[in-house]
Amino acid sequence: MSDGESPPDELTPAQGRLSEHLELLRANPPTPAGELMPRIIRTVRWQRAIRPPLVLVGVVASAISEGLSLLLNVPTGRS
Repeated sequence: MSDGESPPDELTPAQGRLSEHLELLRANPPTPAGELMPRIIRTVRWQRAIRPPLVLVGVVASAISEGLSLLLNVPTGRS
């Protein structure tokens, strides 16, 4: 390559260290806790249940804010 970059097959020192760490993880992958998946599923369920009302509250608050800003910014004179 003409712009001073190393060829794709050569790794930088940082990439080499990362490759070593990833190789250790590949050889001995961590095992998730037995309670992890049920906790994730419970979290997703309550978040899915609460999201629509929260979106509605946000839309209503935005509409009220817009209405108030229109009311408070009344032009002082007519043209």
